[in-house]
Amino acid sequence: MLFILKGYEGLGGTSFHLNKERTVIMKLITAPLVGVALLGLCAGPFALAQAPQTSGSAPASAAATGVEAKIKAMEDSWAASQLEKDHGASVLEGLLAADYHGVGAKGEIRNKAETVEHSRSDTDTYTSSKNDSMDVHVYGSSVATVCGTSTEKGKDKDGKEFSRSYAWVDTWMERNGQWQCIAGSGTLLTKS
Repeated sequence: MLFILKGYEGLGGTSFHLNKERTVIMKLITAPLVGVALLGLCAGPFALAQAPQTSGSAPASAAATGVEAKIKAMEDSWAASQLEKDHGASVLEGLLAADYHGVGAKGEIRNKAETVEHSRSDTDTYTSSKNDSMDVHVYGSSVATVCGTSTEKGKDKDGKEFSRSYAWVDTWMERNGQWQCIAGSGTLLTKS
């Protein structure tokens, strides 16, 4: 830069070349700085978002604890309803959201109507259906997931006794003051 400045000192060349270099440097620095600033602004809400509260984490808010208890009660009602004559179809009508979608233990994808009909047309006779474990994760004030295991016992349509264990996950959402299951999936663990 010195050789440029020597010949143009009296003509104002010094300030012209310094301003030009400053402009180039600013252009090179500005784009990355703006990018970092925008990334920070976008990441901010995620960093401040409420971390999920689980039934095993402390401290859980009183609201989250109340939601966990309510959802566990609904899951237990769902499991116990299989002992009813309609195999829980009427209970599912109230628990599943209108836009519910789920995946059955054999990989079949069903909406609410198909899930309710599947329960209603079940030919097994149940003597026991209960949840063995449940882990509720509450996200904010209106979404929760439940990971759990359950066992059902009874007889199939041919009178053969069975005992089945499942692992499952359900997603619940509060809409208009009512918690509804919006999605679910189950996997058969054991069958005898």
